[in-house]
Amino acid sequence: MRVDIHTHCDTTDSAEVEAFAGMCRKNETVACIYSVGPRCSHHYCTNEETLAAAKAHPDVLIPFAFVDLWDRVDVNEIDKFAKQGFRGLKFISPYHPYDHDLYMPAYQKAEEAGLPVVFHTGLWRACKADALHKRPMLTNMRPLTLDRIARSFPNLKIVMAHMGTTIFRQEGAEMIRLHPNLYADLAGCGSWFTVRSHDLAELLSDPTKEIDSTFSYFRKLLLGSDSYIGIRAPFEAAQDWYSHTLARVGVPKEIQQEIMSGTAAGWLGL
Repeated sequence: MRVDIHTHCDTTDSAEVEAFAGMCRKNETVACIYSVGPRCSHHYCTNEETLAAAKAHPDVLIPFAFVDLWDRVDVNEIDKFAKQGFRGLKFISPYHPYDHDLYMPAYQKAEEAGLPVVFHTGLWRACKADALHKRPMLTNMRPLTLDRIARSFPNLKIVMAHMGTTIFRQEGAEMIRLHPNLYADLAGCGSWFTVRSHDLAELLSDPTKEIDSTFSYFRKLLLGSDSYIGIRAPFEAAQDWYSHTLARVGVPKEIQQEIMSGTAAGWLGL
């Protein structure tokens, strides 16, 4: 079994959902699916629709809830999400930087509920909503904004989606080396299409050792494809890239297993 920590629910079409679930079963993979809310150019489902899709295929789909970090946040909805059956949370496109005082109680609630959290970091395509709201999205979602959160809530399992993409990748790598509870995926063409095996080896090497034979920081990676129910091509492509790249770097099989499933499976009780 594998665990893809990063997939999206973008359609309620039952045939599309069935096809996505079938692909998961074919690849022996459990997918964490979520929305990213209303402020982007691509259509996404609501939390309720995402939960319904997951409940229709509970053997392979795990629902995460989108939490809207805007100019106000309903902290109590975190507990509601947990009671409804959501197994994690997704944060993206915040009004303020992720580490703003307004958002800290939400992360505390997530820690208390035992819900892992996924933060989008790095590049964000411009869309009509940007001109309307006039928010500095890239600086609001850079990896450094997770520093305060990781320090404040050491039992919160944090996933840095995209590891900062090309614009913040070095910063993202430094962050996951620094914080025991901070992990990253390399989801999407903004990340794994542009990372070569020697790049990854350099990013995640132990700077205190001339030769890092332990690959300890590779344990901070998770499989993530950034695929969609309606756009499925990245799903298998990401698995191929992770498998081949980790093998080329020489990452031991037991650590590869943690990356592809073990770490996230432990969080999710699989």
